[in-house]
Amino acid sequence: MRQDDHEKKCHFRSSDRVFHMNGSWYFATREGDQGPFRSEVNAQAEIKRFILEKTELAHFQKTREAERANGAPIAAHKLELVALDERPMRRPQSRERVQRKVHI
Repeated sequence: MRQDDHEKKCHFRSSDRVFHMNGSWYFATREGDQGPFRSEVNAQAEIKRFILEKTELAHFQKTREAERANGAPIAAHKLELVALDERPMRRPQSRERVQRKVHI
């Protein structure tokens, strides 16, 4: 049971999260099935990425909540999005991609 859960629930852990259906591979999460993927290996790699992102997000949220509870000033973070333009305005001499930075 997690610390913030107030009622007892039964959660099943499954090693069979990856499944094959209609020629494609998927994996199951609480949020719903994710996919399709071309191979089982790709689906397994995406599970690892998915879990890592969820874990990092939960840690970040707990850190922010602790900062707010302690009254500490919360540092303003800039979100930097990098968009890759697949159609450059000029013909590149090499196989380079044009990047644009967007600050929000």
